[in-house]
Amino acid sequence: MWFILYAILALPLLVWMYFEVKFAHKKRMLNKLRGPSTLPLLGNAHQIGKNPTEMLNKLFEWWHKYDKDNFRIWASYYGNIIVCNPKHLEVILSSNTLIQKSDIYDMLHPWLGEGLLTSKGSKWHKHRKMITPAFHFNILQDFHQVMNETSTTFINQLKKISAGDNIIDFQNETHYLTLDVICNTAMGVNINAIEKRDTVNVVKAFKDICYNINMRAYDPLMRTNWIHRLTGSYVEFSKTLKILQDFTNEIIEKRIEAHRTGTAKKIEGDEFSRKKMAFLDTLLSSTIDGRPLNQQEIYEEVSTFMFEGHDTTTSGVGFAAYILSRFPEEQRKLYEEQRTVMGNQMHRDATFQEIAEMKYLDLFIKEAQRVYPSVPFIGRYTDKDYDIHGTIMPKGVTLNLPLIMLGYDDRTFKEPHRFYPERFELQKPGPFDYIPFSAGPRNCIGQKFALLEIKTVISKLVRTFEVLPAVDELVSKDGYLNTYLGLPKAEQEMKESQGHKYDPILSAVLTLKSDNGLHLRLRERK
Repeated sequence: MWFILYAILALPLLVWMYFEVKFAHKKRMLNKLRGPSTLPLLGNAHQIGKNPTEMLNKLFEWWHKYDKDNFRIWASYYGNIIVCNPKHLEVILSSNTLIQKSDIYDMLHPWLGEGLLTSKGSKWHKHRKMITPAFHFNILQDFHQVMNETSTTFINQLKKISAGDNIIDFQNETHYLTLDVICNTAMGVNINAIEKRDTVNVVKAFKDICYNINMRAYDPLMRTNWIHRLTGSYVEFSKTLKILQDFTNEIIEKRIEAHRTGTAKKIEGDEFSRKKMAFLDTLLSSTIDGRPLNQQEIYEEVSTFMFEGHDTTTSGVGFAAYILSRFPEEQRKLYEEQRTVMGNQMHRDATFQEIAEMKYLDLFIKEAQRVYPSVPFIGRYTDKDYDIHGTIMPKGVTLNLPLIMLGYDDRTFKEPHRFYPERFELQKPGPFDYIPFSAGPRNCIGQKFALLEIKTVISKLVRTFEVLPAVDELVSKDGYLNTYLGLPKAEQEMKESQGHKYDPILSAVLTLKSDNGLHLRLRERK
């Protein structure tokens, strides 16, 4: 009896001693960096926050505390370095060997498998080489026609729901737009999500699975698969996963059937005809090591691009429209540029060349991505010790690269809370001071696709509507963002206390979103 009691009491101590010995080298090296004080076994897990919004705020708080330089945090014995130093970022992102994604991405494997986002080594290199032609300049021009058609459907939907000065959640509406765009272009399959939204439960499934994964990322116990399987959240995760898997497999089957029956769109002619196939067509016709891709490999890449190709652009389009609603002077400049480029034909589609001529629109999107980058954090995993400019980043550590923090660094961007697109004309940031689409060999393969989609939608939105805040009082009167991101803690708390219910509550759930939506009004132009 007493023996059992002593064993139970001694168990935590034995567990602690085991992990202390196992991770001694990592702890010794990692704790040379500045970071918050830790508790045995927990590390900093008790401080990080209970939800993605609290997590984001806490990371910004520590960023200020540690002088906007690298700092370390522990989620139990999961070591993390928040790499804020641009010189260190340059080495990491430019490396051809430090390309393994962090172990947080392992939680995506049941959903995305080992697609381009999560794979490593030779598989990643071969698949990246295979997929790159699917985003060739020429195929983007073909995609642009579909983007125009889909955004017209979206605009017509907005006219219906925004009539009478209704306040709408633009972020929620945008999910259906971007899902239609990625399906109609890269997959070559029309699902008509905008008009059949009530039957498209996949949109909610995307949101739910992202939230589940993000919450697990900072919970040391839930990151362990067998513990996660014992919880109620796993039941919900499994249901959501099946919805997404069935949806992806249905998309693949529809395209295969289109090829079988001869109804798949074929582009013939010039030397680029091979490169101008839809992304899914590229997968169906490509070979790896002399063999066609198997069913699992096709599923992995399609599910990866269904996620990346719609969720990131939902963020990009949503926040760009939100900024339009708060900054009428910026909206006026964009509208005047549209008049200059489009002449007296403001209601027709802008051509691919005309979108390229919209220089202020380009500056506007760059500035929007500075303050609200679609992907706020990316991660790498150290497969060995790395000496980066004298800082040892030990084996087995997650390197969190905070793309969102770079945009609020006043050493690079003066008055970072001022929304000022012209800053990108007056002074170009260094190559690793501003990287909303990452950089180096693992940069975003679809960034040109995403930017073209965002510009196409915002161009049409500005020409069709005057974009207004949810209530008039929320118009920015001084050109500054009403956000507390990147502010010292005291100023952050003051901003929060003065906030409005329609101010976005930012949440870093794989991509950047607003927990309470992005609310605005649309008034049709005459």
